[in-house]
Amino acid sequence: MHSDNSGYEFSIAVVYQDTLTRSWAMQMCRPVTQRAGEEHVQKTWYDVNSLSDPGILPQAVRAALAADAIVVSIYAADELPLELYAWIDVWLPRRRSRAGALAALIGVAEPLDSQSVRTREYLQAVARKGELEFISQKRKRPVAAPVSSTWLIAERASSAPQVFYEIHGQRYDVYSHWGLNE
Repeated sequence: MHSDNSGYEFSIAVVYQDTLTRSWAMQMCRPVTQRAGEEHVQKTWYDVNSLSDPGILPQAVRAALAADAIVVSIYAADELPLELYAWIDVWLPRRRSRAGALAALIGVAEPLDSQSVRTREYLQAVARKGELEFISQKRKRPVAAPVSSTWLIAERASSAPQVFYEIHGQRYDVYSHWGLNE
């Protein structure tokens, strides 16, 4: 039984970027579900864009705190979506001493570029800081997939940081997160 008496033996929290990255996460979750049985695995799914919704973010944070495995399925980028940073910043400090794993499914270009390395290093640093096992898989990024989220930062500047401000009461600096592994 899961420690929260929910009846589930295994809990998975998934954050994905689009339908393709969601399908990658589904492929990763499938063997766990087949082995334990659908009725014993609780999966929660969140589109990274939905994390800017003040009603969704707390649910996604609770899911990450309770999860045995956290799956992040995204495209490599110089700057990841702000919503992803905000979500991680909320659950990560509260998750210490809770065993689990962080699985990173990263859409990459061939050959590997600096974006791929930086994305993997950031998520690995998150796992290390949260004392989580780190599992990383590269997935081939389609040509049309976003290569950089710089344009997304400007587009979402009004929504994602506002959620972070409300939670933390301080300015959100996206660049500070790259120093996690220092």
